[in-house]
Amino acid sequence: MALAEMKYAALPVSLRQRAAEIGARREALESQVWRFRGYHERQALSLWRALEVGVYRGILLAGGCWGRGWREAHSPVLREVDIQIPVSHAALNGTTILHLSDLHFGQTYPEHAAAIFRLLDGVSADLCVITGDFRHGHYGPDDHVPAMVCALMARLRIRHGCWAVLGNHDTLDLGERLEKEAGLRVLYNEGMPVATNTGGTLWLGGVDDPHWFQTDDVARALRNRPDGLFTLLLAHSPEAAFQAAESGVDLYLCGHTHGGQICLPGSVPIMKNARCHRSLLKGIWR
Repeated sequence: MALAEMKYAALPVSLRQRAAEIGARREALESQVWRFRGYHERQALSLWRALEVGVYRGILLAGGCWGRGWREAHSPVLREVDIQIPVSHAALNGTTILHLSDLHFGQTYPEHAAAIFRLLDGVSADLCVITGDFRHGHYGPDDHVPAMVCALMARLRIRHGCWAVLGNHDTLDLGERLEKEAGLRVLYNEGMPVATNTGGTLWLGGVDDPHWFQTDDVARALRNRPDGLFTLLLAHSPEAAFQAAESGVDLYLCGHTHGGQICLPGSVPIMKNARCHRSLLKGIWR
């Protein structure tokens, strides 16, 4: 069954209504992103930051690494990871979750979407979760994004539905269209119990972007969570991870860092694009 046929769009309350005052604050910040045409920091870009970016770019060009970086950025990978869960949640054993992030669908890079479609064609899972940044860039039209997400979902074999959160490149309006046109359920600082085909039940929560918009609310995403449920929290970036851990979240899935983007030997990221320790910028962490 295609996800668009699952009719998450039939929800009685729209995403904008569910987002309430926090969503209004996000949309006010979105207008700033548009005004600065792609600029995505809270304050004006400092001279030091501009110099830092320029130096790194120059080094990559001089070392002949720019082209390699471009190719790797457009060569998505799919990895299988086994997650150890407590014995108390043994009913979830065997549950499969497809986690996607930072799809960055753009109109000017059709080869990027094509590579994603080839990689994921026929992939099956019980649940699918997408942790934001559906679109490429911060401004310009994004009418193509829901159609591309629909095309992707048609290639997947997901048994119980797909949930998502928004990233710093996305807009609240895009989130509404993803629900209506692509059949996703966008979690905006909210959560719900989800039954799996293994006979278990987990709490699936999602927070809004903790990075640029900083409109995440972990407590709200866990509100009404029954005691004892295994808790999975979706976020765009790792910046809410410690708060999530303190709130009893068992598994935190995020993206944003692109696997550290560019790393030194030992998988040490050169640049941080998140307000967190470097150990949270790549791979699996506890």
